Amino acid sequence: MGAAALATLASSASVERADANANVKEVVIEAVPNERWIAVDAKVSVPEAWSTRPGQRAKRSQYVLYTDTYGPNYRYTTSLPKYLEDGAAKIDAAQLVVVSREGLDSIEDLGAQSKIDPARAFGVELEGIVAADTKKSSARSKNGQKYFQWELDDGAHAFLLSACVSGGGLYAFVMQVSADAFAADPAPYRQVLESLDIPRVEESRNDMSSRIYENRS
Repeated sequence: MGAAALATLASSASVERADANANVKEVVIEAVPNERWIAVDAKVSVPEAWSTRPGQRAKRSQYVLYTDTYGPNYRYTTSLPKYLEDGAAKIDAAQLVVVSREGLDSIEDLGAQSKIDPARAFGVELEGIVAADTKKSSARSKNGQKYFQWELDDGAHAFLLSACVSGGGLYAFVMQVSADAFAADPAPYRQVLESLDIPRVEESRNDMSSRIYENRS
């Protein structure tokens, strides 16, 4: 992906939209196009009272996992800005990580949830998460999509993570919040995690080169 295209992605990686429920607003994390998976937008809903500082935008970065016949295979991380309420931080950090996992139809294809180490399995790069202990795990389904979810804690922070598979991509959404804030009122954070919506689409049967290059100019 060229520098100009990446700059465009970085400047428009997420948008907020009014939700039919007046108490929340929808955050759309825009899809990474022209990659080894079928591009879909991810959506989460946050409380209406939460806001970002003026001018702050989501930022997208990429990390080369390996290079093969079709070029570099990237891991993409979209980092959302901090969310505040009355000047106090509600979410210290939030990321959506997506990588190519050809042949996976569902998050269940990774194996039993109890055997997955969520702190290391998805390439999340938030400080402290690798040392965090898993406190709770669960699974849910929405519109045919299956999600594995975890709550982790490193003593100072709580990490809430949800992962799924769509169109040949493995997605992981994670939030980092103060452990004290989460312990005092976990409900809104769990509601944000439960709101994650990544449409389930089938992996393309096209040749890999077609998936990557057919829409590029």
